[in-house]
Amino acid sequence: MSHKHDVNKEIENEVYCGTLPVLPKERKYGFMDALLVLSGYCIATWSYTQGSYLATLVGFKQLLIGAFLAAIFMLMVYQLPVILSVRYGIDIWIWLRSVFGPKGNKIVTIIIILVNFPWYAVCCELFADSMENLLGLFGIQLFNGAHLVLSLSCVVVGTIIALRGVGTITWTTRILVPLLLLVGVAVVVVGFTSVPMDVIWNYQPELAGDADKTVNYVLTIEANFAFVITLVGGMAEVPRLCKSEKSGYYAGVLGQGAAGSFFVVVGAVMAIAMQYVTGQMVDDPTLMMATLSAPILGLSSLLLVAFANIGTQAVGSYIYGVMLKSTFKKISYKTLVLVLGVYVALLCVWGKITEYFGSFLTIGACVYAPLAALLFVDFFLIRKQKLDLKSAYELPGHNAYQYSKGFNIVGIICLALGFGFTLVIYDPIQGIVHNKILFMLTPTLASFIFTGVLYLLLSKIPGIRRYIRRDTYASPDKRPFDRAKVPPRQNLFFLPLMWLLCKMTVSPYKLKIDKHNMEGIKPPFLVYGSHNSFMDFYVTPLALKPYRANYISELEGFENFGEWIYRQAGCLGTRKFINDQSLIRNIARVIKRGDIMVIYPEARYANVGTNSHLTPSIAKLAKMLKVPVVTLNMQGNYLQQPIWNLKERKGARLHADLKCVVTADEVGKLSVDEILERISKELTYDEYKYQLENKIVIDDEWRAEGLHFPLYKCRKCGKDFAMTSYGNKICCKHCGDTYEMDELGQLHSLTGEVIHIPDWYEWQRGFVHEEIREGRYKLDIPVRVEALPNSVNFVDCGVGRLIQDNEGFSLEFDNYRSEKHETLKFPAKSMVSLHTEYDYRGKFGPCVTLSTYDDTFFIYPTEESRDVFNPTKIQFATEYLGGLYS
Repeated sequence: MSHKHDVNKEIENEVYCGTLPVLPKERKYGFMDALLVLSGYCIATWSYTQGSYLATLVGFKQLLIGAFLAAIFMLMVYQLPVILSVRYGIDIWIWLRSVFGPKGNKIVTIIIILVNFPWYAVCCELFADSMENLLGLFGIQLFNGAHLVLSLSCVVVGTIIALRGVGTITWTTRILVPLLLLVGVAVVVVGFTSVPMDVIWNYQPELAGDADKTVNYVLTIEANFAFVITLVGGMAEVPRLCKSEKSGYYAGVLGQGAAGSFFVVVGAVMAIAMQYVTGQMVDDPTLMMATLSAPILGLSSLLLVAFANIGTQAVGSYIYGVMLKSTFKKISYKTLVLVLGVYVALLCVWGKITEYFGSFLTIGACVYAPLAALLFVDFFLIRKQKLDLKSAYELPGHNAYQYSKGFNIVGIICLALGFGFTLVIYDPIQGIVHNKILFMLTPTLASFIFTGVLYLLLSKIPGIRRYIRRDTYASPDKRPFDRAKVPPRQNLFFLPLMWLLCKMTVSPYKLKIDKHNMEGIKPPFLVYGSHNSFMDFYVTPLALKPYRANYISELEGFENFGEWIYRQAGCLGTRKFINDQSLIRNIARVIKRGDIMVIYPEARYANVGTNSHLTPSIAKLAKMLKVPVVTLNMQGNYLQQPIWNLKERKGARLHADLKCVVTADEVGKLSVDEILERISKELTYDEYKYQLENKIVIDDEWRAEGLHFPLYKCRKCGKDFAMTSYGNKICCKHCGDTYEMDELGQLHSLTGEVIHIPDWYEWQRGFVHEEIREGRYKLDIPVRVEALPNSVNFVDCGVGRLIQDNEGFSLEFDNYRSEKHETLKFPAKSMVSLHTEYDYRGKFGPCVTLSTYDDTFFIYPTEESRDVFNPTKIQFATEYLGGLYS
C-alpha cells in the first residue's frame, strides 16, 4: 500500500508543473532521453499510414525530400518556443494562459483534446488490424468482436503504463525506440531487396487524368507540415524536464522531425513494395514482413509494432494528462488519464475512426497552425521571451492574464480567424482548393503566417497592446523616447480623416469659431492655445483649417494612442515641466519649413476652468522664432468634460476665438513683457463665468461628482481633505457643510450663500501659500510609482516615498534602470507647475507626475496615504515654490 502511495506521489510531483515550475535540479532528461521519448511519441503505425498516403500523390524522390525537409523546416520554427519550457520549467499550456487567458485556455485545451486525441484511437485500431492480419496468416480464426477487444486492450495497457508515470515511460522508450528503429531498417531492407531498387527509387504514382501534379506536391508538403505541427502536444510537456534549452529544442526537432519522417518514408517504401508484389498498397508492416519475407520476421515485427502502438498510447496519455493537469489543477492526474482512456475507448467502440484519419489530421492542423503562430509571435515578438509566472499561475493579487473575466478576446479571435483562413484556402473534407495562390504556401503555412502577422499587427494598436500586455512589468521596454527625432509634417492623406473625426466629435456641442486679425496671416506662425480638456485637440485643427500644423504632446498621449498615429497627426513628443532643448530645436524646424506650431503653454488641463499664470519663456520663444503669434482661446471644452469627472456633459456649448495678437513686424519691436501681456490677456478665461453669462444648462444629475478633488478644503470648518461629493452636491465629511451645484455651475449653501467655484479654488491656494511662508508645509508619504520611459509602456517601480518641502520634491523608489533603490531630487525652482490627474485612466486614482529627460514618473497614493494625497494642494505648493505666484 505504501509503494502505491509512493508511486502516486511521484506522479503528482512529475506533473506538479501545473502548480509550480520544475526546478533545474529536478530535471530528468538529457538530450538522448528527450530524443528517445519524443521519438517514441512519433513512432507509431500511423507513420506508415502517412507514408502510404503520400505515395498516392507523388513520386518517391519528391516524397523523400518533402518528408524530411518540410517536417524539419516546420519543426525548426514552431519548436523554438520550447525554449521557454526549459527556461521556466513549465509546459507551454501554462504560457498559453497569457495568449488566451486562464478560462480561454481551458476551452482551447478541450478543443485540442477533441481534435487531436482521436489519433490514439487510430493507433489502437491499427494495433488490432495488425494482430488480426498476422494471426490470419497463421490460420487462426478470431471470434466476432475480437477486433474491438484487441483495440481496447491497447487502450488499457497504454493507460496502465501512463498511470505509472514518466519514469516507466522513460525506460520503456529507452528499450523500445532503438528496437523500433531496427524494425524500420528491416522494412527498408526487405522492401528494397524484395523488389528491384529502381522500382522504389523511380516510383511514380498512377494519377487520374485530371490530377494536378503541382497540387499533389503541395498536398504532400501540407501533409508533412500538418503531421508534425499536430505533435505540438509533445513539445508542451517533455522539454520542461530537460536540463538545457538546446537539448529540449534539438530533441524536439530531431525526435519529431528526423525519426518521425524516417518512419513516414519507411511506410512509403513498404507501400510501394507491396503494390509492386501484390498490386495493392498496404500500410501494415507486419503484413508486409509476412508477405515479402519469412513469417517469423512478421511475428517479430508484430511484437515490436504492438509495443510501438501501446507505447504511443502510453506517451500520449501521459503528455495530454499533464496538459490537462496544468489546466485543470484540482483534478488528479490519475483521473485525467482515465478520462482520456475512456475517450479513446469510446472512439474504438464507434469503430470508424480509421475512415476519418485524414480528416482528423487536416482539421487538427487547422487548429494547431494558428495556435503555433500565436505561441511563436507571443513568445518572441510580444512578450520578448519573458512571462509573469505569478499571473500565469493565478497567484492572489497577480491578475495580468485575467483579461476579460479570464478570456483573452484578442487571442481567441486570432485563433478563430486563423482556423477560418485555412478553410478559405482549402476544404480538407471535400479536397477542394479555393485559392490556388495561397494554396501554394500550403494551408498550414499560410494560416501560420496569417495568424502570426494578424496577432502582431493587433498588438501594435495601443489599446489592444495595453490589453494583451498587462504584464509589461515582466518585460518592459526601457528604451528612452527619442525626443530629438525630427517631427514629420501632418500626413496629407491623414489630414481629411482628422478633420472629419474632429467635426464629428464637436458636432453635438455646436462649436462656433470666431477669427480676429487673421487677414493675411499664413503659415508659418506660432499658436498658443488655452488648455481645458482633451476636446482642445479636436477644436484646434478645425480652427486652423485649411492649414496643417504640428502640436506639442506629452508622451502619455503617444503611449495611449500609439506613436505612429501621433506622428501622422504632427505631434512632437516631450515631457512636462523640464528644460527640453531638443523640443526647442524641433519647434524651430517646424517654423523654418513653413508650418504652424501649436503650443498649449499651461501644459496641463484647468482644474476648475480658469487659466494658469504664463511664464516669460513663451514670449522669449516668440521673439526667437520671429513669426506672428496667434492665440486660440477655447470656451466650453472644460464644461463638456472637466478633469475631475470625465463623463461627457451633453449640455455644453463650445466656442473658440482665434486671434493674431502679435504680427511678424511687431514681434521684433515689442519687449518680452509686452508680448507676454498680450498673450496672457487673450488666454484669460473662466469657464463657469462663460457658462453663467451664456445660460448654458448642464442638468446631469451627477454634475458635482468628483468636484471634491479640486475643492478639497471645507469652507466652514477649514479641514483639509474632508470634502466628498455625490450627485449634484459637495459636502464636508467632518462638519456636514453642504453645497448644491445648480444647472448653471454655481454652488449654493443651505443658508443661501452662492459660491463661484474658482473663488473657492483660489481661497484654498492662499492657505497653502501661508503654510509655506510659515514653514509648516511638508508632504512625506508612501506612494506607488510608475515610470513612462517611451511611447510603448509604463514600468512598475513599486512602492516608494514622496517628500515635498521648501527645497522641492524628493522621490525615493526602485529605479528600474539601475535596479537599485534610489532617491531623485527635483529642485523647487526647476518647476513652475505640476501635471495633475484625479483618476488617471481608472488605474490607481489621483496622480501627479515628475519628469526627468528620460522618464516621466506617475505617482499615486498607497492605501496608507490615500486620505492625504491631493494633487490640487501639491500643485498649489509647487507653483508657489517655483515662483509662479511670488
